[in-house]
Amino acid sequence: MDHSRLTENMGLKVGSLAVALLLWFHIATEKDVYERVLEVPIQVEGLPSGLVISAELPPVAQVRFNGRGKRLLTLPWRDVQVVIDASDILTRGTRTRSIGIGNVRYPEGQDLHVVEILEPEQITIETDRLVSRQLPIVARMEIQCAPGYTLVGSVSVEPDTVTLTGPGSHLRGLSFVETDTLRLRRRAKNPIDQEIPLQIPSIYNLIVEPYSVKIMQDIQPLGERTFSEVPVRFEGTDHPDRYLAQPRTASVTVSGGVRLLEILTVDDIRLILDLSRQRPDGLTPLIPRLELPRGISRLRLEPQYFRVTEY
Repeated sequence: MDHSRLTENMGLKVGSLAVALLLWFHIATEKDVYERVLEVPIQVEGLPSGLVISAELPPVAQVRFNGRGKRLLTLPWRDVQVVIDASDILTRGTRTRSIGIGNVRYPEGQDLHVVEILEPEQITIETDRLVSRQLPIVARMEIQCAPGYTLVGSVSVEPDTVTLTGPGSHLRGLSFVETDTLRLRRRAKNPIDQEIPLQIPSIYNLIVEPYSVKIMQDIQPLGERTFSEVPVRFEGTDHPDRYLAQPRTASVTVSGGVRLLEILTVDDIRLILDLSRQRPDGLTPLIPRLELPRGISRLRLEPQYFRVTEY
C-alpha cells in the first residue's frame, strides 16, 4: 500500500475538514432549537431609600431557556437577570415574592425564550431601616517587648472611630469594633506604626468605612532614675499646714522608658500620707501612697515609713 498518497496535500485535506465542520456547526446551530439551564443572578430593584435588605437572598435562580443553538451560545449572559420589584415595600418587615417567567430580563431582539423557573419558585425579602452609626475602635494587641525595652503610654488608633451603615436592628447591639490581633512576642524594640484590618461584624448588607486603621504604640529602652527630694503631701485633712512629716522628703527610684524619664519632674511624683485613716501622734509610723504617671513604675522608696506631728 502506498502511504505517501494518504499524506499527500495533508494541509489542504485538514483545511477542507475544518471548513466542513464549521459549515455543519453553522447549519446545526442556525436551524435546530435547543434547551439550556442556566444560573441567573437574582436582583432586587426599586427598594425605597431608607430601607435595606437585612437577610441574605438566594444569589441565583435556575432558569430553563430554549432557542436556536447559536443564540444560546452567543448571548451575553452577563446581561441576563431575574429582577424582583420591591418598590411597593415601604416599611421594615418580611415579604414573600414569587418568581415567574416575567421576572427574567434579557437583551431584546434575541430569538430566545424562557421556558420555566426551576428554582427557587419564590424568595423571602427581609427589610430593615437603613441606619449609620459611628463606633469607637478597640485595638487588640499581644506585644512582648525585647529584654531591656518597655511599652510607653497607651496605644493610639487612627482613625479612632468607624462608620457602620446597614440594618438598624443588627447595629443596635454594637458598642465598639475591634481590630485584628497584632502579635509581637519577645522581640519588639521599635515604636509600632502598622496598618491592621478591622474585625467586620457578620451583618448582611453592611457598609464599613474604613476597613483598616493605623495602630501606633511607643516602645523605648527601659531605664531608671532617682529623685532624692520628693516632698511628702498630706491628704484627708482640711488643714495640711498644721502637720509636719519626719522626714519631710523621700528618695524615690522609678523605672520606665528612657525618653519618658527624661521629661519626668519631681512635681509629677506624688508621695501622699492619708491622715483620714489614722490620727497622727508623732510616734506611730505611717505608710505613704505613691502616685506615678502612666508608664512609670516604682523601684525603691526610702524611707518607707513616716511619723507626723501636729503643731
